[in-house]
Amino acid sequence: MSLFKENTYSMVLYENGFMKLDFDPTTDILTVDLPPVDNILLPEIEMSFGLVIEYARNYDVKRLLFNAKETKVEVEETTFSPIVTNFIQGLQTTRVQKIARITSASYAKENMISNLFKENVMPIQFRIFTELHDALEWLIE
Repeated sequence: MSLFKENTYSMVLYENGFMKLDFDPTTDILTVDLPPVDNILLPEIEMSFGLVIEYARNYDVKRLLFNAKETKVEVEETTFSPIVTNFIQGLQTTRVQKIARITSASYAKENMISNLFKENVMPIQFRIFTELHDALEWLIE
């Protein structure tokens, strides 16, 4: 399911069992759709986050949208936290200016991710949303 409106020109850059990367050059938004998978290996998560950084850099992305609403993956905070921290630090080497995240059902995971973004002082704006429309509106403003 594409998150973009009908009259935009998004293109699928990458897709595997864990994520789909869609880029819309008219809005400069790279959307990361995380499907409803139940489990994934940590090396796959690290590789996927590395691909997001690579595509953000290669396409000079300024806005990033993570749609985690359907994801069901549960990982231990002690294991997942360093992976997210590395991802945040990697994003700082790109031109990403804003990141919007559509929340998953896991309060603990969303709280941990939000705290990691707060702890890693960076020039990238980060906000969590429950609705896609609100996230897109904030990204484009």
